[in-house]
Order: sequence, then C-alpha cells, then structure tokens
Amino acid sequence: MNMKKFNIAAISMIAAAGFATSAIAQAAPVSTINELIQRVGKDSREARAEANRRVDEFKAKGSEQRSLLRSSKSQLRSLRAAEASNSAKFDVNEKLVADLDAELRTAQGSFGELFGAARQAAGEVANGLNTSYISGQYPGRAETLESVSSSTKLPEVSELENIYQTILFEMKEQAKIVTFTGKIGQEDGVEVTRAGNFLAWTTKSAEFIKMDAGDMVVLDRQPAGRIRSLAKNVSNNGPDKFVKGPIDPSRGSLMAQVVRAPSLKERYQSGGGIGLVVTIMAGVGIFIGLWRLFALTMTGMAVRGQARKSKPGNNPLGRIMKAYEAAKDKDLETVELRLDDAIIKETGKLEFGISLIKVLAAVSPLMGLLGTVIGMIQTFQAITLFGAGDPKMMAGGISFALVTTVLGLLSAIPLLLLHSFCASAARSVQQVLEEQASGMIASNAENRSR
Repeated sequence: MNMKKFNIAAISMIAAAGFATSAIAQAAPVSTINELIQRVGKDSREARAEANRRVDEFKAKGSEQRSLLRSSKSQLRSLRAAEASNSAKFDVNEKLVADLDAELRTAQGSFGELFGAARQAAGEVANGLNTSYISGQYPGRAETLESVSSSTKLPEVSELENIYQTILFEMKEQAKIVTFTGKIGQEDGVEVTRAGNFLAWTTKSAEFIKMDAGDMVVLDRQPAGRIRSLAKNVSNNGPDKFVKGPIDPSRGSLMAQVVRAPSLKERYQSGGGIGLVVTIMAGVGIFIGLWRLFALTMTGMAVRGQARKSKPGNNPLGRIMKAYEAAKDKDLETVELRLDDAIIKETGKLEFGISLIKVLAAVSPLMGLLGTVIGMIQTFQAITLFGAGDPKMMAGGISFALVTTVLGLLSAIPLLLLHSFCASAARSVQQVLEEQASGMIASNAENRSR
C-alpha cells in the first residue's frame, strides 16, 4: 500500500509539473510574486485533480481487463476440449482410411500391379519431358503424366494410351531439326532452332538453351565461337542440305561441361602476377629479337652489296674500307691493327641486344618454375586446412602452378629461336667483314712485295 501511494504521488507530481509548465507557457506573464504563487498553486491543484481522475479511470479499466482475461481462459478451455475431440476423430478416420486402402488393394487384385507400373512409367516419362528440348516447342506435355503418377485411383484407358503415345511422339521428333517460336525466360516470341532432342539455340544469335523444369532458359555462359558458328550454319541452311552442326548425345550434359570449362583468358588470369611478369618478359624479348633480326638482315644485305662495290658506303663493311683507306700507306702491322679495331667496333654494334634475348629466354622458364613452386605451396596449404576430400579446394593452387609453367615455356621457346636466328645473322655479317678485311691485308701485303 505504501508503494502504491508513493507511485500515485509521483504520477501526480509529474502531471502537476507538466500542467503547470503548460499553463505558465500559455498564460499571460505575471507582474507580482503573489500572482505567480497563486497561479502555480492553481495549476498544481488542477494537475492533481487530473492525475486522480486518470488513476480512477485506470482502476475501472483494470476490472474490465480481468473480465476479458477470464473470458479468454474460458475460450482456451473450450478450444482444448475441441482439440481433444478432433484428435480422437482424426485417429478414428485414419484407421478407417487404412482399412479402406487395404480393402481397395484387395479389390484391385492384379490391377494393383498395373496401376503401380503405370504410375512409375508416367513419372519417368514426365521427368524426361521436363528436360526435353521438344517440350520447348510443345510445352505442358508433362502435366497429364504427372497427374497420373501422383493419382490414387486407377488410370483411365486414355491416360494409359497417352503414356506410350507420348513416348512414340518423342521418338519421332528426335529425328527432326525444326525452327519454331517459343518463350525463353520472360521473353516470348523468340525463334528457336531445335536439333532433335539433343540441342537447341536461338536462331538469330545462336545462343544455346537449356531446359529448366520444362522451361527454356539461355545458358549463363556460351560455348566457343566455333560451336556457335556451326549452330548458325544449321539455322541458315534449308532442310534438304547436309551441313556440319553441333550435337550433344547426352541432351545438354556435355554442353554444360563445355561452357563450364574456363576460357583462354581465364586460364591466363589464373597465372596471377608471375604470369604477367613472364608475359612482359616475353613481349620485350620478342620485340627486341624481331627488331634485331630485321636490322641484321638489312645489314647483311648492305654488306654483301658493299662487297661488290669499290666505293665505301654507310655500312659496317664500308666503314672498314674507310679505315683501310686511312691506314693502307702505313706499315702492315698498323694496317692489321686498324682493321681489327674497326671489326671489333662493328661486332659490338652487330651483337647489340642479342645477349639480353638469351637472358630473357633463360629467366622465363625459371619464373615459370617459381610459379610452379608457389602453386604447390598453396595446394599443400589447402590440403592442410581443408583436407584432400574436396579437389576444388586444391584446384586454384594446381592451376596457378601449371599455368605459370606453361607461360614460362611458351616464352622461352620463341626467345630461344629468335636468339639463335639473331646470333646466326650476326655471325654471318662478322664472317663477311673478317673475310673482306683479310683480303684487304693480303692485297696490301702483295702490293708492298712488288
């Protein structure tokens, strides 16, 4: 009782403060202290009266809530009684149904086995129709068979005939290549070309289709352009022509595996940073190799042309001939030294960049080997964390290892070939320079001996 009085007093004080504040805020300003005290007292009395009224109203509603609680408890008891009665009736009806089922099986006799075989056959055919491309052209064929497979009564003669007629129709349509208009996803009126029950694709864009619960859906990923070109070839030719086209004897399973395989770009991206480094090295080496091979080829042509001329030009042999002309009047040893010096200068120019090609050719497979080691480390880490039960957890590391190895080898092979070609071209030019220099020395020595 004391706590209740305390709560009521607290409510009264809060309400009084609220009403007093509201009254002071809305009333005109006071001019004296007495007026303020009177106004506060008046507001406090009004607030207390309002609080008492609310307390009385709450007490009155309390008895009403108790009455509602008693009514709800009474309804709950009646519902529980009804539940018990219905449960007893359910048990009785369940036993009655079981007895009737047994009586039905007895009455069916040998027809029961026919009924089971018909239901099983209807269910199997319906499942095949839901994944059949022919159902894209003739939708809704599986609904009747599904109703037979889930029925609890003996099938009619027409329903039994529908099973084998559907099978015969499916066999007949498997031998046809047809273009029809159907619904793909939410888009209706799309031209589709169907190759029997083996593949189907859109006629215009050659986008391959899969069957999803009897509906046609475009594959999330499409196969390579070569296969799509073959599909367009089939769509664009008439029925009387023999053309090469795609076919999937597994009715979509092989195509799903083909489109799931990573593309060339995805395989390259699995090489990561090391694959990018190897690619850059290969690009730089091939560029230098092709540039030097072209330059050496042009130089060799200029040198061989200069060998047939007496007037020196702007090429390695011409510069050697100028060096000989400048030193031919000196002693023979000086002439030899001047020619050797000129050949050495030209040799450095001829061999420029060739050593770098050789280094890149040697480093590229080593980078690939580094990627292989890193990939195997990742694979063993995956085995340590997740075990060897799921191969997909190890696929990333193995793919990284193999792709980097392949990139390293693909980079080294052309670089080695370019290095060999460039070195051979440089040696060929050097041989011509040395032969011509030796001829100049021999001619000079012969002239001195006369």
